Amino acid sequence: MDSIQNLYQSIREGSTTPISVLDKYLERIKLIDPIINAWEFLDPQQAKADAINATKEIASGLNRGKLHGIPFGVKDIIDVNDWPTRAGCMSWARSFARQDATIITRLRKAGAILVGKTVTTAYASFDPPPTRNPWNLQKTPGGSSSGSAAAVASGMIPAALGTQTGGSITRPASYCGVAAIKPTFGWVPLDGVLPLAQSMDHMGMLAPTIEDLEIIWEELTQPKNIKLDTSKAPSIAVLKSFFWDNASEEIRQMLDETIKKLQRAGAQITFIELPETFAKSIAEHRAIMSYEAFKIHEYWISRRPEDYPPRITSLIKEGSLVKPEYYISCKNQQKYWRDYFETNLKQHDCYMVPATTTAAPSNETTGDPAFNSPWSFTGLPALSMPCQLSQSGLPLAIQLVTQSNTESKLFQLGKWCEKEINYSYRCPDGLNKTIKVVNF
Repeated sequence: MDSIQNLYQSIREGSTTPISVLDKYLERIKLIDPIINAWEFLDPQQAKADAINATKEIASGLNRGKLHGIPFGVKDIIDVNDWPTRAGCMSWARSFARQDATIITRLRKAGAILVGKTVTTAYASFDPPPTRNPWNLQKTPGGSSSGSAAAVASGMIPAALGTQTGGSITRPASYCGVAAIKPTFGWVPLDGVLPLAQSMDHMGMLAPTIEDLEIIWEELTQPKNIKLDTSKAPSIAVLKSFFWDNASEEIRQMLDETIKKLQRAGAQITFIELPETFAKSIAEHRAIMSYEAFKIHEYWISRRPEDYPPRITSLIKEGSLVKPEYYISCKNQQKYWRDYFETNLKQHDCYMVPATTTAAPSNETTGDPAFNSPWSFTGLPALSMPCQLSQSGLPLAIQLVTQSNTESKLFQLGKWCEKEINYSYRCPDGLNKTIKVVNF
């Protein structure tokens, strides 16, 4: 697993080229994807043409930035011109996009090389995908950005786009042992992205390290200059109650060990007990999601019910039963909890919570999004980062959360914690033993 920063430096120094980098990733995809099944669609011919063009541009002195010549995967609910957007539904196999989504336009402008579409669960919902977790093929990679997380974790791509309405970026990242960011709600227009619940759909990124996520963020947006004072250790509020009571013993132990590491490095740790009423926010989030999903899919599911597997069907049926007055009540609670967390963050640099309730469960599920959905519900930016491996060899992770539109600060906090935790990012050992390894 190589970082974007290392690839960028190698390309700029002339020790490699975008076409050479792409060829190695395509070879690794050829070797690994029959095992992992992270890719829904590949366009190696166009990717090679774009990599050749990027190689020529860089040789001529044109520098589009740190993503120039870097291969990317795109979750298959995001439109890329002349590529199919299947959204996990085979009936959509011939549904070709006729223009790029805004995020794709930004990636192209930055010089990124689009390799293909990564697997999503059906309509970015909860039905298990065909993708397997690189750390254990019998475990779920999470959902709905399943292919993006597994492709990055197995070294098939250095970065990928994901989306999140509940826990669809940070949960797969946690299960697969990579870093991920779900930015502030609305940071980029979602035109050209299949919606699930439009008031909570987020665009985000997955990559090997937090530094890589920061690079992507800075290349695709105009970051606000909200910086962390790195001359002192941060003030971190650990949210207990709900996030402690619903965690497995293994996750609690990981959190305790992580807290001790950060305290030894000087972090000021404060424990906050959330109000008991916070537990209701999970049901309120679900009600909004189901209600909005019903509004989006009502017509198509009535015409083609065979295109909808059981769990997205169940979600849509739930939404059909949500009364408008209850939906409005849930929207009011959404604002209440957003204001609650924003206000309390004025006293701390960030919140810290586990990224998942357990390590990756079996591949019959996509896992429990309970620890991720609060940040989709409130729209605050959340950063997921692995901390250690479980006794069974599966990644375990934490999330850091900051105020809205403070991603620049969040990345600095993440890098500080990443350094002190000292987790070793790597491709799963067992996977590399079963294939011919392509080195970078």
